[in-house]
Amino acid sequence: MFGRRTKFTRGMKIFIAVFLLILAALITIIVFPITETTPAWVAPLQTNVYGFMARISPYILVGLLGATVATAELVSTFQTYPREALRTRWAWVLILVNVVAAMIALVVVRVTMTEMNPSLQVLSVGVGFQAIIRTRFVLAKRIGDDGQEGEVALNLGWLYDQFQNLARTQIDLELMNNRRTAVTRLLDYYPSMAELYDIAWYTITSRATLTREQEEQRKADLEKLLDPKAPENFAKSSMALAILENGGQAYVELLLTQAMQGLSPEAAAVGKPSNTDQLIWQLVENYSLPEMVALAEKLCSSEKAINYVREAAQPDPEANTANQKATIAHFLVQQIGVEPLQTAMAEDGKA
Repeated sequence: MFGRRTKFTRGMKIFIAVFLLILAALITIIVFPITETTPAWVAPLQTNVYGFMARISPYILVGLLGATVATAELVSTFQTYPREALRTRWAWVLILVNVVAAMIALVVVRVTMTEMNPSLQVLSVGVGFQAIIRTRFVLAKRIGDDGQEGEVALNLGWLYDQFQNLARTQIDLELMNNRRTAVTRLLDYYPSMAELYDIAWYTITSRATLTREQEEQRKADLEKLLDPKAPENFAKSSMALAILENGGQAYVELLLTQAMQGLSPEAAAVGKPSNTDQLIWQLVENYSLPEMVALAEKLCSSEKAINYVREAAQPDPEANTANQKATIAHFLVQQIGVEPLQTAMAEDGKA
């Protein structure tokens, strides 16, 4: 599963249950109506509980605001995998530390700014506690005989920043492990570069939140992977990663489900298995590089596509001929389509 979910142990469940029971009891005591038949001890208890809740409620509110700020930071840091990031254990630890830090910041503000409005204290600390916690507190200063100054200071901000960096790194490493797992599964079920390219292209095109510039940039990055000089395994892994990053884990699970049912996304739409792999194999086996260029000139309507095939077919001592032909074959399938290529191969007697 992508993103390790936080497992609730028996101890955690007991703690949550006890906490909810205590909270329910406190609320019941506060709202309990006082009548003539109410025991005498209820009224003082209600007053004490109400006073206790009034004292701790600012810290609870600040803690909730701190948790919200921490969650927003995690979502903005891991924009591609926000839900998966929030499922990790380190995310929960980071949120908890932010809650505690916000409460400590409120204590500092209440001690140093006694005249400030309590509501404004809660709001300012809840939103800006990170700036407060990074304040460097000078406890003592010393001036030596040589005129040089020294000081004893408390720098909680450094510790806070170090912990934040540690938590984010651990979250990223955990997500990276799971990204690799998802990419490997995609490659297992979609071993063809043509299929991966088609799915990645469709995924980018289908994104509704991408700007025009972002979409064009991602498509350009995808097209670079068709370079004959690029190792095929690297290109396929990068395409699978592009599918994951642009479509998300739920989309990848859908693709894997379709693949396990024996259908690719394109084949699922028409109800028959894809023969893309077989066509690419036939192109590689039956056509030379010059013949592939001639095929592209015959079937492609785009001069840009024809020029790409010409450049990809140029002799290169550093590139394997089979890899060059495979790259061109994938490109032709993407640009021209399966049926026109099959028809052209039949006309050439190479089907």
